[in-house]
Amino acid sequence: MAGKQRSMVAALKAVKIVFGVILSVIFYMLVIVAISKMCTYAYNFSYQVFGNVTVSEAPGTDVDFTVNDSESTMSIASKLEYNKLVVNKYSFFLRAKLNSSGSEGKPILPGTYTLNTSMNYDEILSTITDPEMAVSEKEAE
Repeated sequence: MAGKQRSMVAALKAVKIVFGVILSVIFYMLVIVAISKMCTYAYNFSYQVFGNVTVSEAPGTDVDFTVNDSESTMSIASKLEYNKLVVNKYSFFLRAKLNSSGSEGKPILPGTYTLNTSMNYDEILSTITDPEMAVSEKEAE
């Protein structure tokens, strides 16, 4: 009887070790997958901020876009994303802030602009910061 008890205890210890190893492997696999996903997201976001991204290929679709007086950059970025002119409002916001803090940073000007879904972030920013690119009220009618 004592032999059966020892073998049962040894079997339970072996099962405990096997389950421990399996759970450890599963945990580390999940950690690796999570790190991989975070790295992919960080790379894609960084590419959107510093790269040359567009919503669609040329020729794209023209969209009339209005910037109101004293509208925040985040509000403008949200409207651009809603109108499918930028891929991600947060990456556009960061790009706009980085551009405006530079030596030739220009403010975003109120007005109505004709933007295209094939424009990259730099083209959109150069358009909405150029006073000559705004469509006047008479032209809009």
